[in-house]
Amino acid sequence: MGQAKSGQKLPYSFMDTKGMSAKEAGAAWAENIGVMFDTKYHELPSEGFHAHAGGYILGELIIGTGKSVAQNFDRSRYRIGRDGLTHYLLQYYQRGSCGRRDGGSGDRTRPGDLFITDLAQPLATAASDFTNLNLIVPRRLLAPLLQRPDEHNTRIVRGNNPLVELFLNHLQSLFRMAPAMTQDEVGLLIQPTLQLAAAALNGTADEQTQAGVDIGLFDEVCRHVNDHLLHPDLSAEQVASRFGMSRRKLYYLFEKVGGFVSYVQERRLHRVRMILLDPAHAHRTIMDIAEEHGFLHRPGFIAAFRRLYGLTPGEMRALAMRRDTEAIESGDHVEWRNWIARLR
Repeated sequence: MGQAKSGQKLPYSFMDTKGMSAKEAGAAWAENIGVMFDTKYHELPSEGFHAHAGGYILGELIIGTGKSVAQNFDRSRYRIGRDGLTHYLLQYYQRGSCGRRDGGSGDRTRPGDLFITDLAQPLATAASDFTNLNLIVPRRLLAPLLQRPDEHNTRIVRGNNPLVELFLNHLQSLFRMAPAMTQDEVGLLIQPTLQLAAAALNGTADEQTQAGVDIGLFDEVCRHVNDHLLHPDLSAEQVASRFGMSRRKLYYLFEKVGGFVSYVQERRLHRVRMILLDPAHAHRTIMDIAEEHGFLHRPGFIAAFRRLYGLTPGEMRALAMRRDTEAIESGDHVEWRNWIARLR
């Protein structure tokens, strides 16, 4: 995998053992994971097994997924001295478990937990059949943000910790959006990702990490808003109460996207637009759709729609009926603008 140039899509690497024999699959996985660990399988299925690993380069970070059968992972002092890797590996276990081989049953991850490996230190761990999401971070980038940078090896941070939940949701969003991002866009994400990771590992947000936590919190609020757009009681008061923050804090989070009320209106208008473009809803009146999304005043609705998309709702629907996709797609920049604006 080479480094991406400005404006290019992110480099991506993927390994999949589908269709391989058990011996071939085991060798392919061992070669892939052997960059960091020595591995030993508990027991390979005789009929073969499906394992995969892949990741995107995000500047100096790597984000990827892994899936494999139960095995041991080892990193000896000799191995550390030989390869010189000092990165942190942050693993979100979506399925299966992992923990130190000398630990008890309570010292293993559960689905949703975060497992931390400090590649500068030895380890001997065991994992069941698993699926995980991984972030590899150079030590020199993350350690300055950590309160005790040398005390995280083989740590398990439970997923019910709010800061961990924010971080893991951020990772999932980052991985989901990686195929569409360029290296230029990734540059805006590195520091917030590091700050949110550090807050999750430290168990608290401080002056160095608060900005990243705010971004994670912004994502959570946006997810809640998008899931409840049609609820009549969706308001700043309701959302602030739901997330245990003041309205002042809520308004602060949404300043860079024009404010909370503006964001909710844009999301509702976006939903209206998508319905207007859908032939399955061609029998519905425009105001019926608008009222369903909380727009009860016709002139105000039409004016807001035109400001956002440069067309009236009727013109948008007419273009869709004529399949004039070049014109109607001109409003697709709104989602990307909202997502990226908070990182400036």
